Amino acid sequence: MSDNKPSYLSDFLQSPGNVSLLLGGVATAVVLSFPYGLLGAAFPLLGTLALEFVACLFVPDMTTFRHWADTRRGQQHRVEHTQRVMGEIRRRCSSPNQFRQYEEDHRAIAQQVASLLELAGKKPGTLRLEDLERIADVPSEYLGLHLSLMVMDERTSAIDLKDIHRKLDHIVNQIDDPRAGSDIRQLERARDEYEALIARHQRMLSKRTAIEAAIVALPDQLAEIYQIVMGESTQNDGARLSGAIASLRLRQDIESEIAEDISGAIPSPTMKRTGDAASVRSAR
Repeated sequence: MSDNKPSYLSDFLQSPGNVSLLLGGVATAVVLSFPYGLLGAAFPLLGTLALEFVACLFVPDMTTFRHWADTRRGQQHRVEHTQRVMGEIRRRCSSPNQFRQYEEDHRAIAQQVASLLELAGKKPGTLRLEDLERIADVPSEYLGLHLSLMVMDERTSAIDLKDIHRKLDHIVNQIDDPRAGSDIRQLERARDEYEALIARHQRMLSKRTAIEAAIVALPDQLAEIYQIVMGESTQNDGARLSGAIASLRLRQDIESEIAEDISGAIPSPTMKRTGDAASVRSAR
């Protein structure tokens, strides 16, 4: 797991503040080199390098910097994951109008989440860091749920249950009344495979129902959290907020379970960001 550990030193070296510091040092050296020559340029360069060395020793271990780096990394992973899932959805859409509808639905959810995060930023302490991250993941996971439905529909259309049941009945009859030379072991293996296929299909239909319910309920869940955060804080509101966040967590559990079941057709969810944040919290 250490290979997935974030490199905060690399984050610091590439951070806008550090890049500005280096460019500023170089610019100062260039300006001073005209009246004072190489000696004039050496002092700001040495000062910049010394400051850079000290900063590399301390800044990557600062809690505030790690929080900034985790947030930035999480945003990047969400964008990349959204682009991958959008590409999969576009490939499966039957028409441009259908894909535009998915884009509009995703845009509406993203705007709802952005408004909620903006409001939470004005009321620090209302939501925990892990809750904010969970809410920020909602738009990309919303697309993941839609893609799960599309993949399930593809698999459902590829399976003729009536034909499967007909073949299964035929195999069962052969097992119950075997003919001369029949390989009972192979027949039993075929029976087990067909029964497992039917069971998987039924589980998939049940999960499809759960996904549809999660998609329909998601905007209302976000609206409920928004109203609670916007209102005056009371003890009862705290319990309601915990329940609303728990509903989001349940929906994310559904998305993760589905992604595992059909991982071959759906791009991997952005779990690396979550792992990065978890490693930071455990290190504190």
